[in-house]
Amino acid sequence: MKQITIVILIACAGLFTSCATAPPAELINARQAYQHASMGQAAQLVPAELHKAQEALAIAEKSFKDDPKSYQTRDLAYVADRKAKMAEALAATSAENATTAKANKDYSAAQNDIVKNTKEDLAVAERNAAVKSEQLAAEQKSRVAAENSAADAKVEAGLAKQTADAEALRIKGSTDAEALRVKEATDAEARRVKDAADLEARRLADQKEKDINIIVLERGKKVVLNGVNFDFNKATLLDESASTLNRAYNAMIANPDVHVVITGHTDNVGSQKSNQVLSLKRAQAVKNWLVNKGISSNRMRTVGRGQNEPISSNDTAEGRAENRRMEFYVQ
Repeated sequence: MKQITIVILIACAGLFTSCATAPPAELINARQAYQHASMGQAAQLVPAELHKAQEALAIAEKSFKDDPKSYQTRDLAYVADRKAKMAEALAATSAENATTAKANKDYSAAQNDIVKNTKEDLAVAERNAAVKSEQLAAEQKSRVAAENSAADAKVEAGLAKQTADAEALRIKGSTDAEALRVKEATDAEARRVKDAADLEARRLADQKEKDINIIVLERGKKVVLNGVNFDFNKATLLDESASTLNRAYNAMIANPDVHVVITGHTDNVGSQKSNQVLSLKRAQAVKNWLVNKGISSNRMRTVGRGQNEPISSNDTAEGRAENRRMEFYVQ
């Protein structure tokens, strides 16, 4: 946390004139999102994702330092903001998984205790039954001897033994039934607790997924359509793009007065001219998809920027993947 604060302060202190220009809202949001993620569980549970967010924020800060009025700074800051929030969401999911694992462990421990206690209770009941059986037999034998009847003594002793055995069986059966009742009740409660924990974990995960995937169209702002993918070096949309395009469609339906500029971007693989043409064709493919869904073509305009506006380094596979993107600019 201290390291991150120092980085941000140095970035501002080293550029007094730049700091004189108010940073864009996207950069402020990115700083706050990263600071919030750093103060939470992300540093311990998903340090790699938090580091990605830090690097993205550093790139946005450098853009602001080099040119405080650069439009690209807002795009870079937006990417940093999303990465910070993604790191925080992944950390929360990891923590929820750990909570579920602990509930399973506690459940196993409770089961073991029930088995152990049940065995001990049964052993005590059996010993008590044996003692009582011996006492009954001794008392019956004394009474028969007092009456001085060998035949009666034999019969009475047999009856005493049968009575004692029946009592022992009754006590043992009662003990077994009680132990089973307790075990079933404990099992039911443990299942209820586990099911409730699983349901809550799923609910939180679904809610975070919905929050991350919502597309918000605000006038004057740019939205990156993450998840829109094409065949290599073609403008053919892949089936996996449908989820993101459906969210874009829903956002357009929810904002009927909004007009957007659909902008295509590529990495620097290939010539600048071919990338320019490819980016425009891909933007048109997205527009055609939305028109086929019922969005008026008059609400959308397409632009191809090719490789001219990267938001990350083209020296790495991850950077090139970020540069290959589709954007909505809300007019």
